[in-house]
Amino acid sequence: MEKKKAIIIGFSVLVLGVGAYFLTKTNKDGKSILGGKKKYIDEGDINTAPVFSAKQKVSLLYEAMNRYSGTDETLIVETLTGVTQAQFGAINKLWGLKNYNTLLGYNTVGGSKLPLKRWLREELNDEYYILLRKKFPLYL
Repeated sequence: MEKKKAIIIGFSVLVLGVGAYFLTKTNKDGKSILGGKKKYIDEGDINTAPVFSAKQKVSLLYEAMNRYSGTDETLIVETLTGVTQAQFGAINKLWGLKNYNTLLGYNTVGGSKLPLKRWLREELNDEYYILLRKKFPLYL
């Protein structure tokens, strides 16, 4: 009987240990393996989640596209990663119309005022633009 109890207790400890391991295990992005897309945040870090700033996103997008050396497509994708449809609407509204020279491909004298949709269409290759259009169908 004692041997049976010891086996049951040992098995229970093993199951609890494996369960605890998988509940706290995270992948390389810091996301829980079992928790879906939720990140584990220490109780003291609740207020450290990044706050969305449309102004900052507009600034980064403009910086990525208004370059003499060419468009930084990676920066555009990184800037819009994690942005919701509603947030993109705020970015789009804040962008408004910005001067764009279709010959040179960035903001210079002699351009016309274009919305973000046209800037992105002009600056991104088809693959990136289609990806963004699928993500933000109400605006692109």
